[in-house]
Amino acid sequence: MLNEPFLCEYCVADNELRLELQERGNVIDVCPICHHKGGRALPASDTRIKRTFRALIRLNFSEWDYNHHIGGDISLEMLIFKSNAIFNLDESASLSEFEETFLTMEETGWYPESEDDISLGGGYWDGGILEGLRDSRDATVENVVSDALKRNWFEMEPSAKALIQSLRDDLSYVIPAGTEYFRARVGVQSRLKRKRIYLQDGQDFRYLPYTGKNIDKPPVSVATEGRFNRARVSILYLASDTQTAVAELRPHPGHLISTAKFRLKRDLRVANFAKHDIRNFLSDRRLEDLRKILSIADVLNVPVQPEHRALYAITQLFSDAIRVDGFEGLTFKSSVGAGTNLSCFASDAFEMVAGGEGVQEVVSLEYRLAEMPVLPQDYVEDAFIRDEDSPLTTLLHGMARRGLEK
Repeated sequence: MLNEPFLCEYCVADNELRLELQERGNVIDVCPICHHKGGRALPASDTRIKRTFRALIRLNFSEWDYNHHIGGDISLEMLIFKSNAIFNLDESASLSEFEETFLTMEETGWYPESEDDISLGGGYWDGGILEGLRDSRDATVENVVSDALKRNWFEMEPSAKALIQSLRDDLSYVIPAGTEYFRARVGVQSRLKRKRIYLQDGQDFRYLPYTGKNIDKPPVSVATEGRFNRARVSILYLASDTQTAVAELRPHPGHLISTAKFRLKRDLRVANFAKHDIRNFLSDRRLEDLRKILSIADVLNVPVQPEHRALYAITQLFSDAIRVDGFEGLTFKSSVGAGTNLSCFASDAFEMVAGGEGVQEVVSLEYRLAEMPVLPQDYVEDAFIRDEDSPLTTLLHGMARRGLEK
């Protein structure tokens, strides 16, 4: 039994913090905070636990949320206790026990002297206010995004390349040979019905899915521009699972969708924008590197409506910079499915799995709605300005909305 404030694996909601507790923790009888039995726990004074905890605060919250000097209407302690962003505590959790643990993890102070520690305050008296990593995008990324819609792509390529190169070590990820991914295409090669003698048996339809070159990446001669490729540039777009591959097509109910399985023939080095372990960013400086990565990831996976395809100028620019830096593809979270997407530049990396084809029917679509703030018809017009209707503002609007969903 630990004789000081501690955290157990069942207290936390964040995967990385839980892994840290599971990998290094000691088994305890009962957790005084969440009351679970037999979990692994570490002291709240553990340096790595404290820094991971503080990094998660910076990831999920802005100083505006918890600093009462600038308008925060709830203490940092209560904000974290009530939120499920870091902890997984229900109504039975002990607030007093949590407070002891929280105070231990906060004891470094909001303004630590060591560069290896993580600040929780930016010095509001001088206008330095810490924005959450998910609430505020990196200025360098924003400048590249803004300029990419005003200038030729080759004029912006050096800036995009420099940005990717500065993050190379954090982005680099090797997908091992043998990993399987999926691809989908609307429609089927053939619809057939079995020959029957008795009409009362009804129709018995079978489907022949697209296969081979009909569901593989398109030939260069007919390749149209996409999120990460210019016209006449052919790359292979894949997803981590069938559901995500189908969802990426934005099909309608009633559509038949051919799917195929692809297997990686060799290790593939990609730029990973899908998931990053917060434990690799445990200082103020490193958290700003993570902000850059998250800012680029936001750009890569914001849904692009057909009327705003000009935004492909940005995603294609980043794709080119990633490819030129030696990466063979990039991964990012799907904006419409639960899985991840892989865009592969290498033509020799994947093979189609024989017998891995299938046909899916889109039975229904499920919409997740979020009520947005509205104004009454007699709103005070002088208090607002109209947001311009341009590709850039549309992109920033989409990124801001997605930030609120996380």
